Amino acid sequence: MCKISYFFLFGVLALNCICESFCGSLPSDIPKCKISDNVCIASSMNEVLRLYPKGSPAFDLADLSRIFVAKVELENAAGHSSAVQLNLVFFNSTTSGLEKAKVVNVSGFDPDIKQIIVNLEVPFMKIEAEYEMDGKILFLTLKGKGHAEIHLKMATNKVTINVGLEKKKGKTHLVVKDMTCDFRPQGFFIHLDNLFDGNKEITDSVNEVINTNWRDVYSALSDNINRSLAQGMLGILRDVAESLSYDDIYLK
Repeated sequence: MCKISYFFLFGVLALNCICESFCGSLPSDIPKCKISDNVCIASSMNEVLRLYPKGSPAFDLADLSRIFVAKVELENAAGHSSAVQLNLVFFNSTTSGLEKAKVVNVSGFDPDIKQIIVNLEVPFMKIEAEYEMDGKILFLTLKGKGHAEIHLKMATNKVTINVGLEKKKGKTHLVVKDMTCDFRPQGFFIHLDNLFDGNKEITDSVNEVINTNWRDVYSALSDNINRSLAQGMLGILRDVAESLSYDDIYLK
């Protein structure tokens, strides 16, 4: 089992990807790396993204081009400005575009591993979901329920994962303690159907106001978006760490 199995999964799941519990081995076309060779590790992550954007049964990698999340709650999300106050819930969301992410650099893959940092670039990401919302933007009081579509453009994502090591049945395993995400788009677009009881004219006007003020809107939502992303990935990472022995992931 080569060490890149851990490296890729931590990097990709930190960009906001959802994956099944990991087992098996990586294909031979993924370069193996030595411990602390962070340049090689980042390159190998990118090879996995390039060769297996739709996943691979060889190492139980899920389809990265279409990721499903049952529920995301962005409650009491208040930005730096009181002009934006939104409570927003997404149901049955699908995310596409993460398979095009690029790992820029990584750090922390050392013998005394304690903290992993993965920096990524995501050119374009689309989220589609059903939503329920109430709150206000500027002078507008909002309430709606329907279909939502969000576009995030030219984003960076810094993922920080605090880890430790422990012995289990004679093998060393990675323990994922906690993690944070810092997802920052340069462009943001959202369209919410069925605002104001389905009045299309008002719905379109409100969406225009939201997108004109997208920086304030994203500022209001970003902390909870990052928190929800990190919480969603934490259980997945812990399952991966539980299933793989850290003793077996290094290039011998």
